[in-house]
Amino acid sequence: MTTATPGVGAYDRPPYRLPDAPARANGPGAWALDVLLPWRLAQRIYGPFRVFRFSAADAVGLAAPGQPVATVLAEQAADPLIERLMLPRALLGLGALFLVIRLFTGGGLFEPLGQALGDSVLMLATGPVALLLACVPLVAVAHPGTRLTVARLCARPLLTALVTTAFCGLFVLWAVHGYDYRPDRTGWLVLAVLFGPWLTVFFGSVLFLIHRNAFGVGGHPLVRPLTCVPLVWLTAIAHSVLIDAVEAYPGARPTPAYLVALFAGPVGVTVTAAVEVVLLRRRHGVGFRGPLPHRRPPAPRPPTLPPALVARLRADLTHGLAHHWPRYVDREGVVWALTPAVHEGHRVLWPYVPAFTERTRPAPWPEVEAAAGPLRPR
Repeated sequence: MTTATPGVGAYDRPPYRLPDAPARANGPGAWALDVLLPWRLAQRIYGPFRVFRFSAADAVGLAAPGQPVATVLAEQAADPLIERLMLPRALLGLGALFLVIRLFTGGGLFEPLGQALGDSVLMLATGPVALLLACVPLVAVAHPGTRLTVARLCARPLLTALVTTAFCGLFVLWAVHGYDYRPDRTGWLVLAVLFGPWLTVFFGSVLFLIHRNAFGVGGHPLVRPLTCVPLVWLTAIAHSVLIDAVEAYPGARPTPAYLVALFAGPVGVTVTAAVEVVLLRRRHGVGFRGPLPHRRPPAPRPPTLPPALVARLRADLTHGLAHHWPRYVDREGVVWALTPAVHEGHRVLWPYVPAFTERTRPAPWPEVEAAAGPLRPR
């Protein structure tokens, strides 16, 4: 029995392709606000800080007659289980475990922080290498006829990494050869006061988002887990070779506790990446060679509630009446709004999701709890 090879059209669905951001998020006012707020600018370039949650405000004005409520603000991975891996991965990549182990083994506080700053510079340099190690195999093993599509999905992450490394290199070059700070010069002091906090927040946000999203925003869904592994391992090895061998332990061997602290983070990141690859394959049909034809996402189906009731609730959302509806979260992180509507003696819940599926669709409270577990207030 032969299996049909997916073509280019198989990539025209989440999580490979997502709707573009709405016009209000790309207007001049939004860009001006992003420039003023460094964390917003970092988020626009390197991806979100946390899993996106649909709210009533996001649904207002986005509902079309006869269609489930959809939003164009969906992020790269809409799966809450996958998104829950991102925070521990970012903390492990930033060296949180390294800091904890060093503190408990008598390494002090300032030494690990200084080493983490050095690792950050190394990480920006190893980013393009890690992306090449992830993207080249993805393109090579893709089904014939789809490699150009896969290469396009890998282009934006690679371009982001290259531009980041170029700017980082120019900044380091300026800091080493062109920086001439004089305390008696008022101009330098004013620049430090005005731009110092902005650059500090921006640089910290960029480091966190790179470890969380691995330059993978807007790209192939496998770019993120496949990039974060070589990213942290190359950084740890470069730290051991370029920093420890030259400065920290010249002519001596690092202690076992130090080696455990240095490589515990990369091991943890590798575990989270393996879990993400498995979840992408099982829950979203994402394979190394391309979309899996036998594991397509569940097709949307009309809700079991009366169409007139669904239309009325959709109209309430469109007119902004859902702001006061209580919200609950199921065991997978999906947000549900408790509407004032009643069907067969039970209150109706409305899910804030990109599109209705067999499980996430407007339904009475008992039906939602039976499918998604106990609901907790949000």
